[in-house]
Amino acid sequence: MNSLLTGLNKEQQQAVQHTEGPLLILAGAGSGKTKVLTVRIAHLLAQGVNPYEILAITFTNKAAKEMKSRVEGLVGDVANRIWLSTFHSFCAKFLRFELNNFLGYNSNFTIYDTSDSQAVIKAALKALNLDDKYYPVGAMIAAISDEKNKLLFASDFRKQARDFYQQKVADVYEYYERELRKNNALDFDDLLLVAVKLLQS
Repeated sequence: MNSLLTGLNKEQQQAVQHTEGPLLILAGAGSGKTKVLTVRIAHLLAQGVNPYEILAITFTNKAAKEMKSRVEGLVGDVANRIWLSTFHSFCAKFLRFELNNFLGYNSNFTIYDTSDSQAVIKAALKALNLDDKYYPVGAMIAAISDEKNKLLFASDFRKQARDFYQQKVADVYEYYERELRKNNALDFDDLLLVAVKLLQS
C-alpha cells in the first residue's frame, strides 16, 4: 500500500485513503487529479472492493482512455472490470441493462447521431408547416438540446413556453420526441436525460 502513496503529497494521500462518505477535491489543471483518482481506485481494490462496484466517469473519451491506461498500469487486467467511461458511455451501458418499457423505450434502442436528428427535425418542420428560415434546423436542435440538458421533456418545456416562438419550438420538440420513441431511438442528450429520469424513478 505504501508504494501506491509514493510521490503523493499529504492532501493527495488523504484523498486516496478516504473511503467513508463523499469527498470533494478542488484542484487546478496539472495538479495531479487523475493520478489521485487512479491511485484511489487501486487503493479501493487493495481494500477488497469489487471492481464492479467502482465507477469512474470523465467528460471525454481521451480522458477515459488515459485513466483506464493508468489504472491498468497499477492493477493489471482487473481494470477491465471497473466501470470507467465517459458520462454518455456509462449512461448508454446503464440503459442497455435497465431500460425496459420505461417511457416506451426498451434496451435495444438505437442512438441517433446529428444527421439522424436533423432528418427528424426537417420532417417535423414540414409536418408542422413551419418555415425553416424562421425555424432553422440547427436552432431547433440547439433549443431541444438545451431543454434536455435542463432535464425537461417536451411536455415540461411546453408548460414553460412563454411566447409564440417557444410554443412552436415545443411543437417541434413534441414531434421529435414522439418520432424517437416510435423508433425506440435516443439521441446523445437523451442518454443523460433518460438515465437520470430512470434513476430518479
